[in-house]
Amino acid sequence: MSRTASERRSLPPRSLRPRSLRGRLLLALLTLAAAALLALDAVVFGALRNDMTHRTDVTLRAVRQRVAQQLAQTGPGGTLGSDVRLLGASEFYLQLRRPDGSVRDLVPQLRDPDDAAPRLPDPLSAARGTDPVTVGPVSPDGPDYRLLVQRVPGRGTLIAAAPLDQVQGTLRQVLIVEAVATGSVLALLAGAGLWVLRRGLRPLESMARDADGIASGDRADRVAPADDNTEVGRLGLALNTMLAAERNTQDRLRRFVADASHELRTPVTAVLGYADLHHQGALARPEQRERVMNGITTEALRMQRLVDDLLLLARLDSVPVRGRNSVDLVGIVGEAVSAARVVAPRSPVTVRADGSVRVHGDGEHLRRVVDNLLANIRNHTPSGTAAQVTVRAGGPAAPGNGRPDVILAVADEGPGIPAEALPRLFDRFYRADPAHSGDGSGLGLAIVAAVAQAHGGSVEVTSAPGEGTCVTVRLPMAP
Repeated sequence: MSRTASERRSLPPRSLRPRSLRGRLLLALLTLAAAALLALDAVVFGALRNDMTHRTDVTLRAVRQRVAQQLAQTGPGGTLGSDVRLLGASEFYLQLRRPDGSVRDLVPQLRDPDDAAPRLPDPLSAARGTDPVTVGPVSPDGPDYRLLVQRVPGRGTLIAAAPLDQVQGTLRQVLIVEAVATGSVLALLAGAGLWVLRRGLRPLESMARDADGIASGDRADRVAPADDNTEVGRLGLALNTMLAAERNTQDRLRRFVADASHELRTPVTAVLGYADLHHQGALARPEQRERVMNGITTEALRMQRLVDDLLLLARLDSVPVRGRNSVDLVGIVGEAVSAARVVAPRSPVTVRADGSVRVHGDGEHLRRVVDNLLANIRNHTPSGTAAQVTVRAGGPAAPGNGRPDVILAVADEGPGIPAEALPRLFDRFYRADPAHSGDGSGLGLAIVAAVAQAHGGSVEVTSAPGEGTCVTVRLPMAP
């Protein structure tokens, strides 16, 4: 649909600046080169003009001095010597203005009568001195002149002028040569620069095409071959690293959603089954209804724990720690161990601590760490397995933190963990032994790692089959 005249007038003017990076770089290169060449041309032209004008001035002064001496040595009716007459041959304009007002051309027969004479300044005293002045011709087609005026005692005023036709002709030729040379250099530079830019930006254009494809839904593994020897290559390497990290994040998120759906499916299915039994009227006796209600409550509590764990992980991913205070880690461990002894009185748990050890963090989150570690021992080791919780200060300072670490170690005397399972212990919903996972959801150690990382600490596991397991959490000490 065509636009009206008023709509066309209202449209903003299109910028003449090129849109592509290659065009902008080439334009900037040509602009800088043109500025440098024009500056060089101006310097060469000015230096040549000054030099030629200076040479003309030197010769003009010599001729004026020689003519003035000849005029002073000869009488009023005398003539100039042959050397001065030759100096004025078709090159210099020499004129004598007598005191009575008459004018005499000193070398009339040696100058072409058609040559334009210089336009004399008014008054002539403005041209007196040691430095010549530039004057124009009396007719438009004549050359400019360098002019000197000198008073000769007893003879009058001597006017000496040298034409600048040779100087101006040479300068015009220099201008033509500079213009042709500058244009040729710019054209050559434009062609070479375009070739270099195309070759240099080819990987960047390839990355742009790949990025457009990725934005449109193409799941490419790489955007371009990475070469860390160039800036563009390092950009490609960075983009490839970002793509790999993004792909890993998406894969982890996809697995996380699938695992969460799988974990929630079992209690939801159980609750729906109990509800279906009720709707079918299969719960006629009170004990049957009591058993079904207990089952619904159990599955609902299981879903609640799972949802709470998922919310805690999501909160730690977005806002690592809600509020940090100086808390006594030994007191938190004592409360968690007391609760664990009530839940599993047959499993002995001992505590070793160096007085009061304080850390800077969230007490509720740190309590969750100790509870999860003790719950893992109950869920993944035989009944009656002994455990020991150690809290001590004075560990090596963490990188970037000037304060020493506080070490929280939870060790058990259980069967240990297989070596192939150790790298994935902190993955969400991962179970090293699904057959003996109990009611766990596979999020306990993931929460431990997330809380430790949110507090600026770290966690590691050491284990060997038949030798037990030790989980060590490092946290920065409170200032």
